Amino acid sequence: MENNNTDKLIELMFKTFRLMKGEMCYTNRLTHLSVLQIHTLIFLRHNEKVTMSKIAEYFDIELSSATSLLNKLCDQELVERHGDKEDRRLVIVALTEKGKILLKQVMGQRKEKIEKVLLNLSKKERDELYNILKVLNLRLQKIK
Repeated sequence: MENNNTDKLIELMFKTFRLMKGEMCYTNRLTHLSVLQIHTLIFLRHNEKVTMSKIAEYFDIELSSATSLLNKLCDQELVERHGDKEDRRLVIVALTEKGKILLKQVMGQRKEKIEKVLLNLSKKERDELYNILKVLNLRLQKIK
């Protein structure tokens, strides 16, 4: 790819991501959680028997930062901690029912906002965007 096109692509990607971030902002009347806190709830929804270490590893943060992150979510009763039945040294983190309900509401609002943005694209354009994002995602996962 030519350097000039690469520069234009990078600039366009950052501009697009910034605009989409504003359009899909999580902070609203439902919650004042940070993006990292919302992503933690999403991670917990998709993973069972999650330890603090796994959360720290997944988000590439220090264990102390993961603990602080979870303390705030526990204070709001969105997640709970309990000991592992098989290994008492481990602390397992899980979504509470309140956390599941809030996450469902937030994700519903996010979906509505994304659908509103995507309505500006034709079906062909949405399909092309999906395919490009899918390929990019797969290739980025291989880099990690």
